Amino acid sequence: MNKPSYLFVLMIMAVLTFCGGTVGAAPSAVNSEMAGLTDYPRIEHFEQGSVQVDFPTLESWPDFRYLKAWLPVEVSLKGDNKPRVGSVYVQALTVINYEQRTVSISDLKVLKTKFSDKDRSDTLTKLTSLAFQDRERTVPLDVLLRLLPEDFKIPGRAGMASPLNFDPPAIVVSETPLQLLSIDKEPVRAPIEGTELEYVVNTNWNVFYSGQDGRWYVLNDKTWQLSNYLGDGGWTTTDNLPSDFDRLALSDKWKAVQQAMPASKPSTPPVPFVISLQATELVLLDGAPRLSVIEKTGIRYVSNTQSDLFNYGDRWYFLVSGRWFSNGDLNGKWQSVKDLPAAFAQIPSDHNKAHVLFSVPGTRQAKLSLIEAALPHRVSVAKGSAAELEVRWVGEPQFEVIETTQLQRGLNTPYQVIKHNNFYYLCLDGAWYLASSANGPWSVAQQIPDEIYRIPATDPAYNVTFVRLDTKQPETAEYVNYDYSGGYTGSFSTTVSVVYGTGWHYPSSVFWDPLYGPAYWNYGLTYGYNVGYHPVGAFYGGRRGYWGGYGRWGWGGHGAWGGYGGYSSVTIESPTVDFTHGFGSAWEGPLQTTPGDPSETAEKSLDEFLPKKKVSGSEKFVDTSKDGVAKPAKISASSLYASTSLSSNRFAGPDGEVYKHEDKEWQQYSDGNWNTMQAMEQDYRNSTRSQRRPEPQNYQGFVPAHKRTLSRAELDQQELARLEGMDNYSKYRMEKESGTQ
Repeated sequence: MNKPSYLFVLMIMAVLTFCGGTVGAAPSAVNSEMAGLTDYPRIEHFEQGSVQVDFPTLESWPDFRYLKAWLPVEVSLKGDNKPRVGSVYVQALTVINYEQRTVSISDLKVLKTKFSDKDRSDTLTKLTSLAFQDRERTVPLDVLLRLLPEDFKIPGRAGMASPLNFDPPAIVVSETPLQLLSIDKEPVRAPIEGTELEYVVNTNWNVFYSGQDGRWYVLNDKTWQLSNYLGDGGWTTTDNLPSDFDRLALSDKWKAVQQAMPASKPSTPPVPFVISLQATELVLLDGAPRLSVIEKTGIRYVSNTQSDLFNYGDRWYFLVSGRWFSNGDLNGKWQSVKDLPAAFAQIPSDHNKAHVLFSVPGTRQAKLSLIEAALPHRVSVAKGSAAELEVRWVGEPQFEVIETTQLQRGLNTPYQVIKHNNFYYLCLDGAWYLASSANGPWSVAQQIPDEIYRIPATDPAYNVTFVRLDTKQPETAEYVNYDYSGGYTGSFSTTVSVVYGTGWHYPSSVFWDPLYGPAYWNYGLTYGYNVGYHPVGAFYGGRRGYWGGYGRWGWGGHGAWGGYGGYSSVTIESPTVDFTHGFGSAWEGPLQTTPGDPSETAEKSLDEFLPKKKVSGSEKFVDTSKDGVAKPAKISASSLYASTSLSSNRFAGPDGEVYKHEDKEWQQYSDGNWNTMQAMEQDYRNSTRSQRRPEPQNYQGFVPAHKRTLSRAELDQQELARLEGMDNYSKYRMEKESGTQ
């Protein structure tokens, strides 16, 4: 099959991939914003002529602060019938907007230009420089990341690495609907004043013990169940509750109880639950495992589960929180995977299980996740902004020693307070504050003790070690600058992939306020939410819901890391932290593998990125424009793409060479003319056959910056990088506008 043209494919992707059948008109503000991101090529007009500027090709982006890039340009001088094609090498300041997934480019400096016309080079350079002077642009982050060169050095974290935990949690596999009732360590019971009821504080379920009859009661959805013991099994539905529950229903503190009163038996029994006192993952199947083959890999995936569960050879493989676990028997003992079979790297990028590629070491998707994880969040804090900051404690402040350090961590507060040498350091929303008392007053910290960055991963305060002063952006008289990476929000990079959570379990304590009663909050949890990597938006989120016709599932940010979620208290409100995006640094991990056969992916056809639909009962895929795609609630992709296509078909090479894709053929500009790649490559082979080195066949979507010319396969991959980037960015905007992001 011939490869479709660039613009045709982009139009098809824009119309087919995202439309839900009904085309709606997008708000003009959205169209305007999209146009600003995608109006390449753009033309700048001057008195001496005009300059056409095409999309950049990145050479470097160290620390994601200043980028250097080549951009194809075409200069048309007044009175000259022939346009002059060349390229310009620029440096620019970048600022990443994570909410919009865009990059603003400013402070553009033209470092050099390249034109084959030497006679007019000064004129061409001056006019080209004007096209970049005082200009600011905004481009999609997803496109820039995919255009980074293969030898791009991912920024790592300075300092000693602390080992993450890759031991498997308790993994429960069920072929019938089941829920997980997690209790953080042993249950802590608290009395309810005016009744003989006690409730379990350290769980997110409504669990009660009644002294009237010596039984346990659980509110399962809106159904009451009872048992003589707090354990698995033996729970029966009841509509006959002890009278103390009537008193409880009168209190606004127990709204869930109010809504479930009076007690009644439902027409169908509630979904049963299993009780866990440790880190546990629940793998739910809709009946016996149904296996579907992934062609050319030998891998079979379980199609009747929301979990990422696979069968390869004689073993099962389960991916959760970025970690792979394996088992010879679904109900047997699971083990951490140290050498993932290379076949997983061959899962097609358009397969409905392609998202797991971001957790398969050696794939370009895994490298993208590592790059995403290294992106810094930069925070500027006004020095006078801490005056009103208040840290809440349950009773008098309490601290415990952080092992292997000279630090102490605050216990009875949901805030992250570290004591060092009689000073107190508060980490909040990606910044540091300092006080001489645990109760403040607080000021913005302008120095952070090195000891803080020795906190091990086995401690729940480990995530604060990813928040640092931004020394490359010096403080001013009014502001102090910080940056934080992914570990602060729970996404940690190994040397080969990004995982969620440290893998260590941090049992929490319940604290008793003499006036308001018990308070509880849990620390960062690695397991229990079926957490997976969401490529659109590049974050780890939990799949909610369960099988069996009882509900549906979707992606959601997992809010138990970076701050403290799940607390039970009427006196303290947890500080809010954005948990929806993952960022990280380099850490040693046990996963080791190699990518699959490059020949399988080196010459991907563009049509493989058209939307696909699985045919029931097989692994064949067909094009579709109506079925199998989520329908956005507020906006359609076709309206987003109205008059905003990234229609630039020109590319710059690593030394300023200019290429274009036209009429299904690649051409390179040389000596004032466009020459087909086929003719140029033939001349090149004839003249330098004895001196040429072997050409690498696959760069997995990235092109090495040191490479001076590009082959057609590499140009195809650069084009695909743009397509994939725009595709991912558009999906993000769709989800954001529809409220699912």
